[in-house]
Amino acid sequence: MGTATGNEPLVGDASRTGLDLSRNRENVFMVKVYKTLQWEKDACPPDCFACEETCVHRNDNGPLDSAIKVVHKPGDSYHNVITCLQCSEPACQEACTTGAIQKSKEDGIVRILQEKCIGCGMCALACPYGGIYISSEKNLAYKCDACDGKPKCVEACPLHILSFFEGDRISPYMGDEDFLSPGTRACSGCPAELSLRHTLRIVGRGAVFFGAPGCMTTLMIGSGDKAGGKLPYFNCLFTNVPSTMTGVHRYYKSKGKEVKLVAFVGDGCAVDIGFQALSGAAERGENFIFICYDNEGYMNTGNQRSSTTPPHAWTNTTPVGGEFRGKEKNSKYLPLIMAFHGIPYVATATIAYLEDYAQKLEKALAVKDGLSYIHLFTPCPPGWRSSIESGIEISRLAVETNYFPLWECERGQFRFTRDVSNPKPIGKYTRLIGKFSHLQETEIQELQEMVNQRVNMIKSLVNIIEVRVL
Repeated sequence: MGTATGNEPLVGDASRTGLDLSRNRENVFMVKVYKTLQWEKDACPPDCFACEETCVHRNDNGPLDSAIKVVHKPGDSYHNVITCLQCSEPACQEACTTGAIQKSKEDGIVRILQEKCIGCGMCALACPYGGIYISSEKNLAYKCDACDGKPKCVEACPLHILSFFEGDRISPYMGDEDFLSPGTRACSGCPAELSLRHTLRIVGRGAVFFGAPGCMTTLMIGSGDKAGGKLPYFNCLFTNVPSTMTGVHRYYKSKGKEVKLVAFVGDGCAVDIGFQALSGAAERGENFIFICYDNEGYMNTGNQRSSTTPPHAWTNTTPVGGEFRGKEKNSKYLPLIMAFHGIPYVATATIAYLEDYAQKLEKALAVKDGLSYIHLFTPCPPGWRSSIESGIEISRLAVETNYFPLWECERGQFRFTRDVSNPKPIGKYTRLIGKFSHLQETEIQELQEMVNQRVNMIKSLVNIIEVRVL
């Protein structure tokens, strides 16, 4: 068993050892984040105008006056939409000579007061994104107002290319104190580092963190006699993270103190080497949170395969060349294994859907009578041979292809937390990742079959619960 690291945190002079369970969110500056209409670039079908047609029908400006415009350029393979981006500092508002354009502080939507508009067109000229127009019938300016928070175009989009990101659900966490040192010792673009940073913010003070050898341990330990984080941290062995947490929890319990314990470890620890101790802690009903950041291999030691490495993937121990075609076996799906331990809460999450992860972590924090397990998908750009800026995009596509479905099991009841009724083909996911660059069509199809089988298994569990409730 390791010990809490460092004598003085790298990130300021706050105490490392305070165990106040309050979230300390009061009197902290909060960054305002709003709901945002978003879409996938170049994903629109070449002959689809569903969003534009729906928008025309909902307003009375004119038969051609849609606040969202579809642009198809088949020769350039460009299929996209143009609409208002609800700028934080709208150029149209500044250009308006009559004060007809106002940005709401409540929902962030930029609106035009028709009674003040004179149709001069200065706003349309000022908009750098082409998101504001002049009505063909009324000669007044008009633009997208997100249907006051329930955009009809999103409902009309047949392929769910349009979506309404509820960024306001993560606002309470964005301005909180950062418990990790500024800068990072992780690789550029590391989603695991972002995940750890946000995990610390969401959990807040009054928690003790635990880790095992791996990439994120170096961030928390720090350097020399300087700790990397402000919260107490135990660096354990691969094999004894849950055992150490059990001992710490029972010590504080004997002192009459309630302390939230959180493990943040890689798949090598959770799924492979330390699984026996994790399974035992789950069976005993130990009360702590265990988070596995899954980068599908032993990345810290040079990219060796783990049990979560997917079939046909290249690693240094599952090479590609000659008769070798990467890993031969399917991956172990630990979230489902943990759910069948009968623990109070199990969930999957990814940093690409931060609001979903935040809510799941809040649910885990509320559990008082057993173990909570969260399986966190965290691509590794250098280990996966992907570009350093692709981590969020890969994470999002993992969900949109059902490669990594988002679901939770709360006291035996399964439900999806992100609807993917029209999943994208797995090929869109694999083409971003170098460890899959050798895949032939038959191997991509085998991976697709594994994905389909896995998500159908979860669907069957969701449906069983729904039948019982009815």
